[in-house]
Amino acid sequence: MTPQHRVPRRTRAVSVASEAWRNLTSGTSRPLSVVLLLVVVLGGVACADIRTIVGLSQDALAYRESGAAVEVFAAEGAVSGQRCDALGSLPGVMGAGATRQADLQATFLTAPRAGIVTIEATPGLAGVLGIDEVAGAGEWLSDQAVDTLGADAGTVVPTDQGSVMIAATYAYPDDAGDRTLAYAAISPVPADGDFDACWVLTWPPSQTIDALVRATYSGDPADAGSSSFGQLNTRLGATFDGVELFEGRATATAPILAALFGLVLGALVVWVRRLEIAGALHARVSKAALISQILLELVVLTVASIVILLPATYVLAVQGNPDPWWPAWIAGFRAVLTGSVAVLMGAVLTAATMSERRLFRYFKDR
Repeated sequence: MTPQHRVPRRTRAVSVASEAWRNLTSGTSRPLSVVLLLVVVLGGVACADIRTIVGLSQDALAYRESGAAVEVFAAEGAVSGQRCDALGSLPGVMGAGATRQADLQATFLTAPRAGIVTIEATPGLAGVLGIDEVAGAGEWLSDQAVDTLGADAGTVVPTDQGSVMIAATYAYPDDAGDRTLAYAAISPVPADGDFDACWVLTWPPSQTIDALVRATYSGDPADAGSSSFGQLNTRLGATFDGVELFEGRATATAPILAALFGLVLGALVVWVRRLEIAGALHARVSKAALISQILLELVVLTVASIVILLPATYVLAVQGNPDPWWPAWIAGFRAVLTGSVAVLMGAVLTAATMSERRLFRYFKDR
């Protein structure tokens, strides 16, 4: 007669779900403690990474606004306006335009002694100055000139050469090395003819464009040595390597730290219930059913923590971010997702090592 083997009874899916629900509602699975730890630790790691990325975006904006990403090639009367303006169509070039001082200098009658300089510029200079919209045909006024005249975009101001429409205004860095456009009224003109300087804004900054900027020189090659080339503002350094800064940020290891924490937490959650699990195995509950039950409990808790962290991380990704919010949010939220998956893995691996043969030892160690 073949001896009968003890075969654990199969637990139905409904029984597994109901048992998991009872453990959650009764506090057996310590739901509040687990969710609190997940929110505090995973949320803290994710939020730190998000704010670090937002900080890098703010640094990049400050670099652009300082004029550090603008290169100026100056050669009086020897810069091709067409070549300079054409640079604006190249990849990575946000704007390129040529400038020259106007032959006729207008005097603004509302401030006749202000000394506002009239500059002629090709249309591409708008991209360099960050002018996105213009209120019709007219001149572009620097922020310092705006303060002097009390005029804004759309305003008509009188000059000794007739009334002038202010089509746009622009901000100019106070510490820029070239002050040509700091206190000026710029008149857009066709790119035909020669100009005094070529202004090029590239982002991210790239030295590969330098040779092309110098190639806008249209004068006598023998006089090329009198030209000058350099950054509009050197205060923040010669380059801004956003990729290197992003990859080398202090919080780049956030997903790894979150994963390690998740594995430890998942294992700990199961380990503190070792006596309960061994007792269930002794009562012929299958290990597969127990693992499924524990997994279901932790899925509920990790999902709850994710739901709590969604709005918090979104707010931190949006607040003070000059760039679209979602890249920073996704990069930071990876820590939450990685840590949550690690919790499940740690719990499953630990539960798989539990045995009813250790019931007496677990009972003694309780």
